[in-house]
Amino acid sequence: RARTAMRWSSVAAVGSCLPLAWSCSYVEIPFPSKAGSNGTAFMIGRTMELGDLFGKMSYVIETVPTHVSGGKYGYVAPMGVCGYPHLNTKVAAEGMNEVGLTISALALEQSAYEAPLAGSTEIAPEDVVGNILAQCDSVDSALDYLVSVRVVAKGLLDKMEMHLHWAIHDTSGRSVVVEYLEGRRVIYENTPRVLTNDPDLTWHWRNLNTYSNLNPTFPHQNDFLQVEAGRGVGSVPRAVGHGWNLFGMPGDSSPPSRFARLFYLRGYALNTQKMTDNSDAVVLGTALLNNVFIPYGVVPPNPTKGPGVDRPEYTPHGILKVPAEKKKLIRAYRNSQWRLIDLNRVDFSKAQPWPLEDGSLGIEDITANGRAMEADSAGFGQAVVEGEAARRTLDPHATEGSGLQEDVM
Repeated sequence: RARTAMRWSSVAAVGSCLPLAWSCSYVEIPFPSKAGSNGTAFMIGRTMELGDLFGKMSYVIETVPTHVSGGKYGYVAPMGVCGYPHLNTKVAAEGMNEVGLTISALALEQSAYEAPLAGSTEIAPEDVVGNILAQCDSVDSALDYLVSVRVVAKGLLDKMEMHLHWAIHDTSGRSVVVEYLEGRRVIYENTPRVLTNDPDLTWHWRNLNTYSNLNPTFPHQNDFLQVEAGRGVGSVPRAVGHGWNLFGMPGDSSPPSRFARLFYLRGYALNTQKMTDNSDAVVLGTALLNNVFIPYGVVPPNPTKGPGVDRPEYTPHGILKVPAEKKKLIRAYRNSQWRLIDLNRVDFSKAQPWPLEDGSLGIEDITANGRAMEADSAGFGQAVVEGEAARRTLDPHATEGSGLQEDVM
């Protein structure tokens, strides 16, 4: 089986660091693609949310070759690194391997893992991502792997276990979620294609019914009640301004609220504007991840974790990935410019890192790129725009070209 070289080196330190991820978000967006099964591929958006534990957390993107993972496949993953003294901590909560299988680990405090069983192969929760990426090439093979092992919290880890659940997606477009509840493995075919954190997934599915009053159209349902009011008020009741169709949608950063927002906002957007290629999916995926982005300081730390352990939660990085095309976009907290890693061109024979933060804000200075204005027949200035790039900038619904351009390789 795959080696577990990415694990925590100190059991006691696991208890003090607590789970790897607190409140991540995950959403899938279908779009037309020749690379996808039956002409459809999925853009998967995922955010990583974590407090800066001990003020020592950092992140690096790495290629993990087979001679390091001990498995069949190399993979690319953003690694969470805890630089706390006496720790050798590097854990992958997310990744895609060279055949396009991808897995995302998200926090689930409700998790209760399997009990140890004599003669069985046991793995810790923090090893699931790396082992599946190294060993498996499809959702089916990933599920078979989990049948062959037991995901357990061993000994002293009973009170310190990494509470996680996992979203797994392959190039066919199949999407499943794996949870461990009351000591048993539970598999869901993730037809809503959204995931956040607690409670368990079926609770979130039922909770979507809570917001069935939301409407994708402008609210006119009470027009039959209208009367003409005086003093310049006009007809009442009526919707004044836009956005009232979403009144009642929760706006906080809790897992139920993020789940509901991702589900309804994605659905309404796709109902209004059909995706035509991966560029459209990048635009929508970016918008959805922006909606659940957490600025540093707005979600306070939990004081019960101990002084200095938990810090304000924020979004260190976001990811857009297309398993069918084996491409992955990643952006950081400070430098929010998307950067592309094309796994079709990665050399999986060697380990290689990319920094998540590069020290810049990713801002492009376009001052020198301005163009002279030309007077049109009406006497107004008309910008001289050139080429397809300019057309796409001005028209958010332009469909040609690709949104996966900037490559960090």
